[in-house]
Amino acid sequence: QVNYVLNTVLSLNMVIAFLVAVILDNTVPGGRQERGLYVWSEAEEATREPSFLKDYELPFKIGRAFWWVKCMGL
Repeated sequence: QVNYVLNTVLSLNMVIAFLVAVILDNTVPGGRQERGLYVWSEAEEATREPSFLKDYELPFKIGRAFWWVKCMGL
């Protein structure tokens, strides 16, 4: 039964992509800045960065519909 479970789990593309990402993230040499992790080191600073806000904001009309939600930052 373990064979069936492993075969099922390892046949999912998401699982394979996750495993490859974890292995590469922990084995590829380079500093935090080279891998892009320095931006995420301080949460408040990342939310003030314009490129971060532009990538993750809602479209204009949808954002206006959720004006009352505090986590939207509107």
